[in-house]
Amino acid sequence: MNRIIKEKRAHWIGGTLTAVAGVALAKLVSPELAGTSETIALAAGYALVVAGLAIIACATRRDGFEAFVAQGKHGED
Repeated sequence: MNRIIKEKRAHWIGGTLTAVAGVALAKLVSPELAGTSETIALAAGYALVVAGLAIIACATRRDGFEAFVAQGKHGED
């Protein structure tokens, strides 16, 4: 698992920062606004959270070769 994290560090950091920025926008900034701007900020915050989680999901995706590596009986080589 550590190898995957090291190889895709940019995805992990970028996804985490994007998601945290979305939470900050939705929970800290949008309540201070009024009217349409509050709704837009809240929707943008939620969108950033989803985008951040999607970036992190891309970091956990296996390469095509690793996804179909043949394993022995019950996962033992």
